[in-house]
Amino acid sequence: MVEIENLGVSVEEYLDGLTAGIDVLELKRLEAKGIPTNLALEVMAIAPKIIDGTATPEEVVRGIMILTPSLRQQIE
Repeated sequence: MVEIENLGVSVEEYLDGLTAGIDVLELKRLEAKGIPTNLALEVMAIAPKIIDGTATPEEVVRGIMILTPSLRQQIE
């Protein structure tokens, strides 16, 4: 059975985020892994491009760097 993670997001916050185009739960999950908010938002913007095949090689590399703790230090 999968454990449900409590990220402290209310339904109202989640819906407000969706209205603004931000998946607040995904943002909180990335922040919980130590990724700063600005970089979490950046990787969230890159992910759909990677999925649909429109990401540039530079965007792919930047996304990998953001998600890899040892490489993230080079960005910060």
